[in-house]
Amino acid sequence: MTCQVTCECGYQAREKDEQTLVRTVQRHVSDSHPELVDQVTPDVIRGWIELVP
Repeated sequence: MTCQVTCECGYQAREKDEQTLVRTVQRHVSDSHPELVDQVTPDVIRGWIELVP
């Protein structure tokens, strides 16, 4: 299974493991949504993760 997060802006990240995906999404938020950096914690991101085949 692959871990996936889809951002409201349309950005989609997929990684094989949760920890890598969280870091990838944190970079996306920092680059594309800097006003949300303080609100989007690793725990918030983990809540967004979907498992896809």
